[in-house]
Amino acid sequence: MEEDQVMKPHLSKVWGLSSDIPDCEELSSNRRDPTLRLFVNRSLSLETIQYYGFDMDYTIAEYCTPYMEAETAKYAFEKLVELGYPKELKDTKYLDDFAVRGLIFDKKLGTFLKLDLHGLVLTACKGTRKFTRNEIREEYPTKFCKLFEKMENGDSRYLQNFDTLFDTPKIFVTSILIDWLEKSPQYSKSADGYFDQATNLEITYCTVWSDVRHVFEMIHGRGPLHKNIMSHPEQFINKNPLLPKFLNYLKENDKKVFMLTNSPFTFTNTVMKHILDDKWQEYFDTVVVKACKPAFFQQGTPLRLINQQTGAANIGLYRNPTMVKGEIYSGGNCDQFCQMTGAEGPDILYFGDHIYGDVVRSKKTNGWKTFLVVPELKHELDVWTSEHELFEEHHNLEKRLGELQAQSCPDNSVIRKLDKERKLVVDQIDAKYNPYFGSVFRKGGRLSSFANQMDRYADVYSSSINNLLNYSLKHQFWSPPKLLPHEATVAQDHQDNILDGQ
Repeated sequence: MEEDQVMKPHLSKVWGLSSDIPDCEELSSNRRDPTLRLFVNRSLSLETIQYYGFDMDYTIAEYCTPYMEAETAKYAFEKLVELGYPKELKDTKYLDDFAVRGLIFDKKLGTFLKLDLHGLVLTACKGTRKFTRNEIREEYPTKFCKLFEKMENGDSRYLQNFDTLFDTPKIFVTSILIDWLEKSPQYSKSADGYFDQATNLEITYCTVWSDVRHVFEMIHGRGPLHKNIMSHPEQFINKNPLLPKFLNYLKENDKKVFMLTNSPFTFTNTVMKHILDDKWQEYFDTVVVKACKPAFFQQGTPLRLINQQTGAANIGLYRNPTMVKGEIYSGGNCDQFCQMTGAEGPDILYFGDHIYGDVVRSKKTNGWKTFLVVPELKHELDVWTSEHELFEEHHNLEKRLGELQAQSCPDNSVIRKLDKERKLVVDQIDAKYNPYFGSVFRKGGRLSSFANQMDRYADVYSSSINNLLNYSLKHQFWSPPKLLPHEATVAQDHQDNILDGQ
C-alpha cells in the first residue's frame, strides 16, 4: 500500500532531495497520477538500498514503439524469404495491436496462449485468428495446458515463453507464418504442423519457431537491425530528458550506481552516448556488458576487461580484487560482482524489464530487491480507470452469481443466463486492452501467469524508472495485505451488513 503522506516543503532537505528534483507540491500532485506511481508487492525501505542497478534495453534505453517492433519484423521477413519462405511476406504490415508479452507458444499445436498461474488457458490464437471458447475446449479439453508444468520445471521442448518486449515481433512473425501455412493450398495439416504432398516435406510448428528464432538471432546479433540502430539511434531510441537528473539524484544521495546489460560494448556505447552523452560512464560506478543474464545470477561466464578502444574483451581473465570506476567489464557472475563491489543482496535494487532474466533469477537465486519496468502499464491503467462502469458490471455479475449458487436450490437457468452475460462483459473488457489477447495481467478475475510472476518476484513495478523521482530515497513502501478467500469474503459480508444497517 503506497503511503499517501504529503511531503512538507521543509522536509525536502531532511530527506536528501536534490534541488533539481520537482518541488513538494509537484511530488504530491504526481503521486495522485497513477501513471507516475510505483506499485508495491513487498514492503520496501529505500533507506536501506545502497546499490541501484540497471538493465539497459527497455529500462534505461526506451525504444520507440511500435516503430522498433515494425522494423524488427520487416528485417525478419526479409531473412525468412532468403530461407525459402514466399516473397509476399515482405509486404506484411505490422499489427501493433496484436502481440503482448507473457504469451506461451505451444509447439505441438501451433497456438499462442495466455495462461493463468496454474496453466489454464485464458486466451488462445492460431496465427492471427483468435479462438472462441469452444475452440479452446476442442484443443484443450480441460482448458489445462498439460505441458505447462514441464516448462515451469525447465523443459522447454514443447512450450516457448515470450516475456520480454523484444519478443512481441517474434510472436507476430511466427503467427503470420502460421497464417500462411493455414491458408496455403500447397500444404495440408499434419499431426504436428503441415505436409506438402508434392515434395513429401513436413513443416512442423517446431520448425516454424526454429526458423523464426534463427532469423531473429541473425538480425539482433550483428545483422541489419543492429547496424541500423548503431547508425541511426535517434530513429529507434527515445531520449529520456529526466535520465541525467535521475542518475545524479542517486549519486547526490551517496548511492552506488551500476549497469548490468546483456548487450555488447559497442552497441551499449552507442546507445548510452545517444541517451546521455560521450561521458556516460561517469554516471555509473560499475558497468558490466555481455552479462549473459540469467546465467549471470548462477554460474555466469568468464569475467574479462573490455578494451574500450577496440570494443573487444581482453584475452585474459580479470583477477583484480575490485572493479574500478571508468572500466568496462564483460561477463562474470553475481558472486564475483558482489565480492568485488561490496554489494549484498538486500542492499541492491535492480531495475529491469525482463521478468525472468532480470527479476526472477536475481530475486530467487541472490535475494536482490527488484524493480520491474512495465511500459504497458500506462495503457493498462488507462483502461482500468476509464472503463470503470464495465468493471463494476463484471463485479456485480460475479457477486450475483455467487449469491445464487449459495442458495440451497439455485435456479440453474438463471445462473447460466447470468454467466453468459458475465462472459460477454469479460470479452468487452478484453477488447479494450487488446483485441486478440486482452490485458497483459488478467482475464476477468483471473491473473495471467505473467502477472503471477510479477507478483511473486518484483518487489515494486512501474511504467518507467523515472517514477522513482517522485519519492524520497528514504521512502518506506508498504505492500497491500494479501487476503485469503475466507478473509476477503468475510470482510465483504461484514461490510455489507454495516451498509444494510444490520
